[in-house]
Amino acid sequence: MRGASIPVDATPSELELPHAAFEALARAGAATAAGGPLSAAVAALAEASVRVPGAELAIVRVLDQAGDGLVARAVAPADSAPAAELEGSRLPLAEAPDELVVDSELLPAATRRAAARVHADAALFVPARAADRVVGSVEVLGAGAGGRFDAGGVALAQLAATQLAVAVSALGDRPTDGRVDGSGVLELAGEALSAGADEARAATGIVTAARAATGASAAVVWLAGEELTLVAGAGVAPQDERLETAREAAGRALAVWRPLELEPGEALPAGARYSATLPLGSPPLGALQLFYPAATMPDERELERLTSFGVRATQVLRASGKARRLGAELERTRALLAVVGQAIARLSLVHTLETAVERISELLAIERVAVYLLDGTELLPAAGRGLGGSHAEAAERLLELALGPFRARGVVVVPARDPEPALAPVRSVLDAAQLESAVAVPLRVREDAIGLLAAYPARGRRLADTEIELLESLAAQLSVAVQNAQLHEHAKQLGDALGDALASERDAAQRLRALYEISRSFAQSLSLDTTLEAVTRTIAEVLELDAAVIRTPDQRRDTLAPQAIHVGDARLAEPVRTILEQPQPLSSVPIQRLFRTREPLVLDADVAVRLGGAHALLAPFLEKGSTAAILPIATPAEVLASLTILSLDPARPIDRDTVDTALSIVGQAALAIDNARLYQQQKDFADTMQRSLLPDTQPAVPGLELGAVYESAATVAVGGDVYDFLELADGRLAVAVGDVTGHGIEATADMAMARFVFRSLAREHPEPADFLAHANEVVVGEIQVGKFITMAYLAADPARDEARCASAGHPEPRLLLPDGSVEAIRAPGIALGIERDQDFTEVCVPFPPGAAIVLYTDGVIEARRERELYGEERLDAVLSRCRGLSAAALVERVVADCRAFGGELTDDVAAICIRHLA
Repeated sequence: MRGASIPVDATPSELELPHAAFEALARAGAATAAGGPLSAAVAALAEASVRVPGAELAIVRVLDQAGDGLVARAVAPADSAPAAELEGSRLPLAEAPDELVVDSELLPAATRRAAARVHADAALFVPARAADRVVGSVEVLGAGAGGRFDAGGVALAQLAATQLAVAVSALGDRPTDGRVDGSGVLELAGEALSAGADEARAATGIVTAARAATGASAAVVWLAGEELTLVAGAGVAPQDERLETAREAAGRALAVWRPLELEPGEALPAGARYSATLPLGSPPLGALQLFYPAATMPDERELERLTSFGVRATQVLRASGKARRLGAELERTRALLAVVGQAIARLSLVHTLETAVERISELLAIERVAVYLLDGTELLPAAGRGLGGSHAEAAERLLELALGPFRARGVVVVPARDPEPALAPVRSVLDAAQLESAVAVPLRVREDAIGLLAAYPARGRRLADTEIELLESLAAQLSVAVQNAQLHEHAKQLGDALGDALASERDAAQRLRALYEISRSFAQSLSLDTTLEAVTRTIAEVLELDAAVIRTPDQRRDTLAPQAIHVGDARLAEPVRTILEQPQPLSSVPIQRLFRTREPLVLDADVAVRLGGAHALLAPFLEKGSTAAILPIATPAEVLASLTILSLDPARPIDRDTVDTALSIVGQAALAIDNARLYQQQKDFADTMQRSLLPDTQPAVPGLELGAVYESAATVAVGGDVYDFLELADGRLAVAVGDVTGHGIEATADMAMARFVFRSLAREHPEPADFLAHANEVVVGEIQVGKFITMAYLAADPARDEARCASAGHPEPRLLLPDGSVEAIRAPGIALGIERDQDFTEVCVPFPPGAAIVLYTDGVIEARRERELYGEERLDAVLSRCRGLSAAALVERVVADCRAFGGELTDDVAAICIRHLA
């Protein structure tokens, strides 16, 4: 053995240690004195050792019966993920130092590996000696100052090692066959695995614990399916050919569903002579299989313990499998979004289909994919890859099945070999086209079939249920995309007849339509701030916590800034918020580990101080019995934020159940936050598109001052408000304000048309009534049946101190006179687009210097506070009060008063003011 003795000199102040450490040492001494099991004393010593300041993990080893190795009998914290991996691990005695070691280069290889696993930058190895021989060891891993623990921590570890030597000598609990104490390991492993992991990690923990507890030479976990699949093994290589014999033995055990018992066998892994198979679940989710040489066969008590352990192991595998399926579903949804987004980014039918085929081929790893469209009664290939020969005929037979005998299934699956008689006709056509198998989904718009999406997997490639579901979802979205693309191309052809300018406007509007359809389908209506506030409030209320705060990384990713804080008790709100509003450094090791591993962090006073920032301010509360934890808010792709939860009442501590419940909530919250971020991006984009259809400059007409305000509603859909200005050849100013029925991309297209109509007709037909009559003829021919446009057209003439106005069903403009009186400009007329050959009434009103005319959309007067409308009276009142303001300031005051009345806008508002300068 080797070692390096490090003398420790310490003053009394340096040796101040946590009370919990001495309590654990006392428990270890009591267990030794009472003659209790060595496992109790060892567990208490591990708990004492992990109390070393800065420690994150402690390992206590005991000499095995053979006297040539130190076996890990306890790891603290016992519920940590490394505990399941390190429990039962072995350190050869020849590699163990016989003196205290604090130099990382002199540590045993096993200790260095454990330190690397938990990312520790300080480590300590203390041998436990009795009668001049090493009988055990204490290892402490964590983050020390300067890469080493202080003198007090070293002294505590030495004291624990001394007690370990006494316990081993007094209790003499050395297993007769070199096994680790099975009940302790299985109980610990069950608790550790219940924390949750993916299937591979969970299965690895199961085989490690079971092998260490029973002395098995090897252990494996199989998952049930069409055949047993190996997911984890200990003591055996995955490529070991003898695993096939083991698979057969496990299959026989599961087939007859017999209780756990030994079965002799030849050519078993690890030189075993016997195997024991433990079914996991009923019906079996899988099986735990153990292999034993004749000399270490387990007794009935060990097999009984394994049966109990199997119940916990089954729960773990089911939970991890559910998590995997949920992750697969999330990935499937993201893939669906990506495919649809790429397919309809350009409203070209050819581009849509080619993009869809390429992305589907990539997603499903299938070389041969095709989309077919119906042309009348004939199904024709529209896009495909990797196909030749008579695949179109095969597609026709598949569509007949999908619309006939297989209509209720929604999808037609033709495997490489299938005895189902209904598939015989298509099977022969597939063979003729040299296609081994097929999966086909009809493309439908409402109830009408418009085509077929088909994938032709190679022999031996069978699509999983989730892949078939993905294909069905893609077919549904592709149907809409195809229809939109077809409608777009048809609309573009019609638009060419109206001239290049109108065609350009309509093309832009149609492209926006596709983008907004996707946004409307997948965005949420909540804002990000509202979502974050809802998350903190919900978690605090459901878990009966005193406070919760969500922090997100700032742009430089060096600080976690608070975004939403909820304090349940109003009396505590001010002091608690003062603490929680402080920023949190992102550079601390525990926070970095939380963002990297996505594992929650339960705080104590020491950890809080190490975290710094806002969490350091919680240390005094934690010392007095308060509890806190930090949880990651993460999607499968990234960690979005951290959630800190706080309970000030020691009678209501944050325990493991609290953390697990909180994790389940934040798992949903992460998706909501992600959707809210997407919503905000879509809302910003919608506003940009809306404003792009409004004038960005105002004409300078002598004698007139203009002001215009537009504000969008709180929803993501594009509204239909539009306005524009134009200086006429005779020096007058023409202003048009319109409101298109509906919202969304259809309204956007009609807005573009309305603006084009104004720009193209106002110069040729400048008089209000004449303009609206000609505009109506254009709109009737272009707008969809059932839709219409309200519009007010005004021509202001500062030279003659008059204004002429005509209206097509639009709210009446307001004439604000210099004395503050307000009059409505009444010009009756029906909305544009309802019926041809309409006449409109034109009125002429005096427009003296100092007067102003305000035009607006119905979003102003129809703003609501519960059932009460804002109305024309309130509009007239605010105009009268603000008559001395400039044109721009006046309409801004109108919209502000409207918002103050109704709160969040439920409809777009636009207001335009033309003031006659004195």
